[in-house]
Amino acid sequence: MTELIRVELFKLRKRGMTWILLAVLVAFFCMIFLGMYAAAGSAPHGMPGAGLEALKASLQFPNAFDTIFSTAQGIGGILLVILAASAVGSEYGWGTVRQMLSKRGIRSHYLGAKIVSLIIIALIGIVISLIVGFALASFTTIQLAGSINWDFMSASYVGELFKMFGWTAYALLVYILLGVLFAVVGRSALVGIAVGLGYYFVELIAIGIFTGAGGWLAEIPNYLIGQNINALMPGNQLGGPFMATSTLPSVLHASVTLAVYCLVFLALSLYLFKKRDITA
Repeated sequence: MTELIRVELFKLRKRGMTWILLAVLVAFFCMIFLGMYAAAGSAPHGMPGAGLEALKASLQFPNAFDTIFSTAQGIGGILLVILAASAVGSEYGWGTVRQMLSKRGIRSHYLGAKIVSLIIIALIGIVISLIVGFALASFTTIQLAGSINWDFMSASYVGELFKMFGWTAYALLVYILLGVLFAVVGRSALVGIAVGLGYYFVELIAIGIFTGAGGWLAEIPNYLIGQNINALMPGNQLGGPFMATSTLPSVLHASVTLAVYCLVFLALSLYLFKKRDITA
């Protein structure tokens, strides 16, 4: 399977879409940081003083790390749904899935290699996000505070950064498996992308509707993907994929709920990929 993973990583590296999505990631980071910096500098009319100070704090270390990880998680979820659905679904249209399985013969290894390679790409994407975000946050911190005070950087805080890195990767895993599942179900990259992104944004709307309805309906968001992702890292709410508008579930509840989603998505993908006739 190691060889298959290398093959999949090679294909992802050679795909133009991978580099386009990387450019989108970097551009989005620049837009978020520079846009927020411009807003903080122009002091929008009607913005309360506390809100303006919170905005400025989110652009300065150490709070800037929350903004970095939240942005990586928010835009990363969208980009990985697109990349995962494309990486799996395109193989059906090109006919390469039949060629690969006629040589390898083990479908679970083939699909597993794709998922592992996508996870590796996601981890690389988080690292790139940290590098780009760190550079942008350094600029905004110097501009707003005059200099960077590194007194906050301690062994415990470094541990906190690793924890935020891990939670962000965990959240992105859900979207990788979501994109893979819909690509397998539809046997098409376009179907996987459309349904995956459709779910992403429909859930965003649903969270607001259910929360506003009150009663037992307000409990439904606590079992959806977005609300549980926000619960893992409350600091991510500023730029996360779903804005939490109600009390968030506990970290334990969120981690278990997302684990169930991952297992269901993975099991369904493997089952359907194994049972379906790919020669049709």
